[in-house]
Amino acid sequence: MQMDIAPTKFPAAGTSWSVFTSFCRDFLQESRVSVQVIFLIRFGTAAALGTTIFGGREMAAALAWVLATLAAYVFNGVMDVTEDRANGSTRPISRGSLPVPVAAGGVVVSSGLALTIGGIVDPGGLLPLLILAHLVCGYAYSGAPFYGKRRGYSAVLLVLAMGVLTYAAGWQVADRKGGIAILLLGAAMSLWMGGVGALAKDLPDAEGDAAGGRRTPVIVWGDRRVRILITVNAVVIAFGYLAATVAFAPVLVPSAIALVFGAVAVGSLAATTRTATTRSGRRLPYRAFMVTQYAVHIVVLAALLF
Repeated sequence: MQMDIAPTKFPAAGTSWSVFTSFCRDFLQESRVSVQVIFLIRFGTAAALGTTIFGGREMAAALAWVLATLAAYVFNGVMDVTEDRANGSTRPISRGSLPVPVAAGGVVVSSGLALTIGGIVDPGGLLPLLILAHLVCGYAYSGAPFYGKRRGYSAVLLVLAMGVLTYAAGWQVADRKGGIAILLLGAAMSLWMGGVGALAKDLPDAEGDAAGGRRTPVIVWGDRRVRILITVNAVVIAFGYLAATVAFAPVLVPSAIALVFGAVAVGSLAATTRTATTRSGRRLPYRAFMVTQYAVHIVVLAALLF
């Protein structure tokens, strides 16, 4: 992919340390902090369903997973310069404060640290393989020759896979305990990522995605059909999760109720923001999707604590 790289903006009269810290800050911002936090919460919630003790091993495993997720999302920013600028993104790579070579170097370092820590924490176990699979999915989403982001079905499948891998990693760190509760939560929220979030995030970005050669569902099927699909998927996933938790995992019922409310919010916003004239207005269904994810996991953790 050809990338239009903006001039690098170095801090005025900055020392080497100030330049380094500035790049680290921009690297973190490029990774979308809210996304990194929800991946950490997914991992932590899956682990909490299987263990009541969070020690050094669990913390190190969580760090490894965050580093792998950072690498995946910053690599996406490296590969999305054209689309992001066309969509008016103000993230560091797009605005030129984080040079592409620096970001790419950070991706390599983060990936290497994630695999190293995973191997130390779980030698001979599944965690290093899960981290590697997570990194492969992140690369396949954005990089050659796959460019999974360019097609609706591959983007959805890769997002869903990264969700499943995150819950599986938490399960592995909890010594594979948690049983049906982790299975239900992981399945529902991974489907929520793939069937709702992966679609909703494209609503405000059709112009830039088209400029980058993507064939997203919004471009192929049209905005109206995608909004209907988002609503249907959200409702089906939420009520399916509710029915499953009532039958098999009562501890998760409060989180299922939260998901139902979130599905209603997502569907309502998908219907009412179609004529929005600002990018922030068109992003509201995606924001509701994100808030719902936070709410569901926080409710699960609260139920376990109290």
